[in-house]
Amino acid sequence: MRVAVIGAGVIGLSTALALRQRGCDVGVFESGAAGRGSSWAGAGILFPLLPWHYDAVVNDWCLRGIRLQAGWQQGLHEWSGIDPEYRVTGLRVIGAYGSGPAAWLRRHVQTFERDGADLLIPEVAQVRNPRLVDALISSCRAAGVALHGALGSVAPLVQADAATGVTWAAGHWQSDAVVMCAGAWSGQIEGVGPVPVFPVRGQMLALRAPELPPSMVYDDGRYLVPRRDGVVLLGSTLEQVGFDAGTTASAAAELLGWAQRIHPALGPDRVIRHWAGLRPGSRLNHPLVGRHATLAGLWLNTGHFRYGLTMAPACAEAIAESICQTAGAGR
Repeated sequence: MRVAVIGAGVIGLSTALALRQRGCDVGVFESGAAGRGSSWAGAGILFPLLPWHYDAVVNDWCLRGIRLQAGWQQGLHEWSGIDPEYRVTGLRVIGAYGSGPAAWLRRHVQTFERDGADLLIPEVAQVRNPRLVDALISSCRAAGVALHGALGSVAPLVQADAATGVTWAAGHWQSDAVVMCAGAWSGQIEGVGPVPVFPVRGQMLALRAPELPPSMVYDDGRYLVPRRDGVVLLGSTLEQVGFDAGTTASAAAELLGWAQRIHPALGPDRVIRHWAGLRPGSRLNHPLVGRHATLAGLWLNTGHFRYGLTMAPACAEAIAESICQTAGAGR
């Protein structure tokens, strides 16, 4: 079976790899550079922030992804020779008041500790986004996935109300199925009708810390992630500003002000980078994973909002299984 994947972020690459591992002939088609969207920009926390604020759909996908992460990350490291820096560093949640958080953790995580009003969840892991992207690209190539980048506008090739491949300015590629994994841009792809996905900007800071906090920290929508190389990431804003991936001084000041209350050594002189990414938001924050509503041959794996990395292995397995089962049933 031949499958085209539109989008070369973590979701698209993990989907392509899962399909290839099931014997499909897979091509990935990207308008720009592979993995340089929200996959590159995020902080790499492999946990919903915060799960007791989300419904069962979001939590189910996240928990399924978390269960697969350790083995999936190890496999990518072995296949690619690139360490994604998957590490279990734990997460401290500041001011987790009430009984809801503890009740959720008892049901789903088991291990946690109370420290006054704070919660420490020691099993929460992180990954370094750019290294994960590089590991996925290398693993896809090693497995025989064809990667096509810098194509400009890419869209499904639609014939007789069915997706029969992909097309771009300089060519086309025929396939039996097409998977839309274009992140925040999924709702902008021509020829497929409305896909309810929209961009949500998140601004981030990287700082060089004199000493690292012992765990990741979450506090009222903000988070701090210590990296192995001595860099600390601060995030993140939630801004609906269309496809503007620019940064603002006000957001940097807000993030720094919060960080200094948590870890006073993180002053403005420690900042080494300020950037933004565009998350793929969706209605109720539910990912869109499955068949397109009207176009035969078109599948969706998009709209993961803040949790694409967390959900990636679970969503990739689910969509690959569905496509292959459909192909088998049609024989």
